This record gives sequence, structure tokens and C-alpha cells, in this order.
Amino acid sequence: MGLKLSDAFRLSWSNIAGHKKRSAAIIITISILFGAIMGFNFMLQGLRETILDAALQANDGKVYLETGYQNISSINEGDFTELEDLEAAQKIVRDTVADYHGKIIGEMTTYQLGNTRWVINQAVADAVGELDMSLDELKPDQIPFLAPEFEDAHFQGYLWNNGKKDEHLVRVGAYPSTEAGSPTLPGFNPLNLLLGMVHGSATAAQPIIIDDGSGKVVDYLNSIAQTRVEDGTYEDIAQVFKDWPPEMRYIAVFDNYDDAVAYYYDAYGNNSNSPKYVQIDEKKYSILNMDIFGRVIYIRLDFDNLQFMLTTIEVLFIVIAILIATFTFAHLIDQDAATVALYRSLGASTGNIYLIYFLYLVELCLLAVLSCIVIAFVFSGVMWLCNAGALAERLKEYYILKDLPKVNLFGFNSAFFGVVGSIMLVAPFSLLLTMRRFSAKHIAKKLKED
Repeated sequence: MGLKLSDAFRLSWSNIAGHKKRSAAIIITISILFGAIMGFNFMLQGLRETILDAALQANDGKVYLETGYQNISSINEGDFTELEDLEAAQKIVRDTVADYHGKIIGEMTTYQLGNTRWVINQAVADAVGELDMSLDELKPDQIPFLAPEFEDAHFQGYLWNNGKKDEHLVRVGAYPSTEAGSPTLPGFNPLNLLLGMVHGSATAAQPIIIDDGSGKVVDYLNSIAQTRVEDGTYEDIAQVFKDWPPEMRYIAVFDNYDDAVAYYYDAYGNNSNSPKYVQIDEKKYSILNMDIFGRVIYIRLDFDNLQFMLTTIEVLFIVIAILIATFTFAHLIDQDAATVALYRSLGASTGNIYLIYFLYLVELCLLAVLSCIVIAFVFSGVMWLCNAGALAERLKEYYILKDLPKVNLFGFNSAFFGVVGSIMLVAPFSLLLTMRRFSAKHIAKKLKED
């Protein structure tokens, strides 16, 4: 029998109509499995945009990175680039930041003096936001610092020196940060499966001293170093700074989030002009890029991890769907033994029969795709209606915003096509796993049993 494609479609569709319950079982199973994944993918993309917008709102749309080279003399791994001096390395960083459309706004220097001390120049403080008080109002022995918007117990530990609270440090303003933990909603909420993977900056937030160039910050740091001399640990202040040399890195600002992400990840992937490792004389350094002022850059990492987890679950669901579809389809073929025998008696080749049943499976998968889309839209829509207001309030609180952020729990990305493709994989794999049941021997056996 010469089988036209239109005839194959007609015969395959008759199988769906003739086996409504079993066809529906396959469609419902696939829809339930992948509808949830598709719905979470929609919500994940919407949340990605919502949370990123909220985080950028806290930073006035800017992304700040601490970038430069840090001493790693104790580490011998890596492909080290020989440079003449540290200024050469710093110039590479400045040039690379410019290549990614960023701008160096100042410097941060780290001092290891008992507690770590972070010092920025006034240009950085002015760029981050308005101060609560003028530095001119401070007494000569008062040292200004910026605190995170959210101060936790971990932060308070930095304000102590030699077992007592440092009375020289005076808070003059704040820099953007988040609350500790994750912006989860109260009670049991499916959104928390996603929100729980978003992390804040509070546990890494520290007081940042502002050096106004008057020299009093230098005197303050020397006074702390002097206590290490007085307790007999070091001979003099020079020895303290020789053993624990200060490390300067730049503060770069990016107006475009994608530029900041590209700079951050390319540096660690050796795709930028900044060598990952450099060597100057006997000292070795590695490139350091850190999100600062609000943990904005790491949102990409949080959501990439979430996407990976969903993809892993998706692979598991593919296996489950294929197994269920295979068992159901195998039973259907056994029930269809007389029909398969009829096709053969009319001159249908084995390839013709495979085509009829392959199209049957494809049609089932296409119906499942439509069902999945409906389920995903309903799921994400219900979640948006139930949680949009509460999530906006939570994000305002978490990112310490003045205004409520816009909440969107629906977004479209390439993962949608991944889910659709996963569903369509059920058809060829189920057919491959049941092909032996179309053999003349197996069909004859089933006819005898009937």
C-alpha cells in the first residue's frame, strides 16, 4: 500500500480518537510534569528582571565593582604574566575597565591591622550617595566612615579595637546594601523555592573609612599599628606595614549592567585584556573583582544557578515522561495488534507503520505542549495575583528602597524552547524503545493470545 503523508496523519489521529483514555493519560502526565517546569521558568525570568530592577534601583541604576590585583605570594598555581611593577598591572586594569565602558571613580585600600580596615577616598564616597553630615563638622580625632544601609551583628564587630569600641569612628552616611538572608515571603509559598536562592550582602558589609586627604586617617592607621608595636609583636610601625602591606584596588562604576557582567566574568575566564595572574619580582598577584555596594553583579550567578537546577529537574522529568509514555504506548501497540496486522495485509511496510505511530506520538506531544503552556500561564498568573503586592513590599524592605519596585512574575527566554524540545523528545525515544513490538513475530503472538 502506497502510504501518503496525509493518510499517515489521518490514521495516527484515528489512534488518538480510538484510544482517548490512554492518549489523555500520556498528555496529562507530560503536562503535569513539564507544566510546572515551564511555569517556574516563566516566573524565574520574571523574577530575574524584577529583582535586578530592584537592586539597580537601590544603586541608582549603577553597578560598582572593586577591581585590581591582590597579593597571592603563597600560591604557585596559574599562568603568571611577568610585569615590571604594580603600576603596570594597575594600568592594565584601568584600560580594561574603559574597554568595557566602565569608569574608575576612586580607590579602596585594605589594611590588615587586627580587624581589617577598608579605606576609600572621598571621590568614591561622593559618588555612592549624599552624606548625612559634612566631614568639616568632625573633630580632628574623629574618623568618618560609611555604614551599610542594613547593619547586622557581624558589622558591629568591625567597630571594635583592642577589645573595646573604637571611639574615633563616626558614621557619616550609608552605602547601598541588602538585608541578611534571602527575600523570601512568609509561610509556605512556592515562590520561596526561587527566592530562597537569592542572597543578600549584609553578612559581607563592613564600615568603610573615608580618607578626605587631610592626613588624619593616616595618623589613625599609624596609631593602630603602634599598638602592635607596644604589645611587642613588631619592632616599629614600618615593620607592621612591611609584614602586612596595604593593598589598593580601584572602584569602577558601570552604567550598563551587561557591561559590568561581561567585565566581571571575562576577567575570570581570561577573555579580557587583564591577565588573571601577574608576577612582579618575587611577588605574585591575581585579579580580583568583587561586587560592592548592594551585591548586584551576583544576581546573575544566583539566577544562573536556579536555571541550572531547573534544567537538571527537567532532564529527570524527561526520563520519567519517556518511561511512562513508553509503557503506555507499548500497551497500546499490544491492543492494536489486529490493526497493525491489517496494515501489513494491505501492503504497508514496516517503515509505514513506524511513521503512523511516530506521528501519533508527535501529535500527543504537541497536544501536551499546548496543555503545558496553558498550565504554565495559569500557574504563573495565579502566583502573580496572589503574591505581587506582598513581594513588592518585601523587595522594598530587603533592598531598602524608597519606592515600591515593579513586580513581574512572567518572563520569556530560551528555556521555553528547551522545555518544548524536551517534550517532543518523548516521541522518538518512546518509539525507539517499543519498536520490537511492531515485529511480525510479536504481533502474531498477541493475535494468538487474543
